[in-house]
Amino acid sequence: RKLYMEIFRKYQLDAKRTCVDLGDLKLNLSHMVLGIISENEEYLKAIVENDMVNAKEEQADMLWYLANYCNFRNFNFDEIVGNPYSMDYDLENFEEKVSVYEVFSSRLADCVKKFIAYGKPLNEELEKKCIKLLVWSITIEDTAFDFNTDLEKNVNKLRQRFPEKFTREKALNRDLNAERKILES
Repeated sequence: RKLYMEIFRKYQLDAKRTCVDLGDLKLNLSHMVLGIISENEEYLKAIVENDMVNAKEEQADMLWYLANYCNFRNFNFDEIVGNPYSMDYDLENFEEKVSVYEVFSSRLADCVKKFIAYGKPLNEELEKKCIKLLVWSITIEDTAFDFNTDLEKNVNKLRQRFPEKFTREKALNRDLNAERKILES
């Protein structure tokens, strides 16, 4: 458990360095939830194309959005997740029939939607449950995902893209070949 906590703690700090702050909690949480959802589509595309390098990168990107969600909410990512391989959940019948990722990314999105549109307070317990189950679902189906190696490659990719910190210019003008070489190393 300690090893995973250290990996998640470090990743949360590294993720923060490359995340744009839109200046408003509602915008920041919307950005993170939209990223959590859109990265899943990119992951599924990589699986269909049998591009395992890209699939692992997309998994790490999903974790980047979750880590930064925690940053904006002042949650400790490592404390929420613990050891994702030791999670034992008795999922409801509905959740057993559909993707856990889709269910809990949707629940987190709904929580943020109600916060933005209706002024409903954020449900911290629900947020943390969703984050924990999203991390679990990202990694449980892929026993080859190595948190230490794959998250470090993702951080190095982001260092290539944003040597100092996030900029819109660098986000729009990426060197995809250089990033791919880092991910393949």
